[in-house]
Amino acid sequence: MDCGIQCWRSQKRKKMLRQSYSAQYAFVGVGGHALQNLYPVLQYFGIRLKYICCKSPGKLPFVERRFGVTATTSLDTILNDSEVKGVFVCTSPQLHYEICIRVMASGKFLFVEKPPCRTLEQLDNMIRVDRRQTVMTGMQKRYSPLTQTLKEHLSKTEAISYTLSYHTGAYPEGDSFTDLFIHPVDLASYLFGDAKVRATRWTDGKGTTTVQSLLSHREVNGVIEMSTAYSWAHPEESLRVNTMSGEYRLEQMERLLHYPHPRKIAGIPVEKLGLFTASEQMLMGRNNFTPLIMNNQLYTQGFFSEIKAFADMVEHSGKNLSPLSSMRNTYGMLELMK
Repeated sequence: MDCGIQCWRSQKRKKMLRQSYSAQYAFVGVGGHALQNLYPVLQYFGIRLKYICCKSPGKLPFVERRFGVTATTSLDTILNDSEVKGVFVCTSPQLHYEICIRVMASGKFLFVEKPPCRTLEQLDNMIRVDRRQTVMTGMQKRYSPLTQTLKEHLSKTEAISYTLSYHTGAYPEGDSFTDLFIHPVDLASYLFGDAKVRATRWTDGKGTTTVQSLLSHREVNGVIEMSTAYSWAHPEESLRVNTMSGEYRLEQMERLLHYPHPRKIAGIPVEKLGLFTASEQMLMGRNNFTPLIMNNQLYTQGFFSEIKAFADMVEHSGKNLSPLSSMRNTYGMLELMK
């Protein structure tokens, strides 16, 4: 048995070491999100960066020392290098649109962190330029294993309604709609399809924004509350979906639970007859005790899967779950809510 266990572990380690990609890539941006969430995933998958581009010349020697790449302030250097097949863009949101247009014009594959642009008009222009469908938007929640599991379960039952809450602290440094609220709106669009905004109510106060919207999809209605009037110390993101078979709860992109509905006898719920015991089924969740990849927050949030999907798209014609064209309904809803 010991020999079998060691052999299994050895094969598993060899498989991890073989999971590397041969193409060369470039990265535009060295901000906090990129350094903490994206670069570690690139290193894990063995995705090779030839260049890192940033706008500050003073950072170049530090970037080269830390990552062992060529650091540059010139985007043209990257775009004119035929060896670079894919470009990651994660800079200030207001800069994404202009950078993306230039990368797309070069013919290289592009991964752009959300938001890819600021307005629906800019998005439509990007969609027109992206004729070869070589752009992936960084909507990592689409790629989360919890989201994928929930989507699979929802395809097997009939949804009745959903409630989605997204609460953070104040956000004075940017546009709360395209930088923050894009996440819950896009998640609803991805899970339930295109939607119409039936009603929206705003509450503003002391630099915060709270938006409550009623959305109507083809087969289900939902309510979304998005707010920056809470706290960054205790942010909340939760989704509750009621279906004919039971209720699904997605909590903080860390736990996916299912609560089966009680059966009925002659129209009477068996729970009223004392014949039903409520149960909670854990469909997926982080195990904080064991420090494995699948228990890492970057994994459950979807960062691992989206980066791997982009490299697979570049080198193996992999599936793109977030092309620019799929973002149109998300931006349309955001603009209506504004």
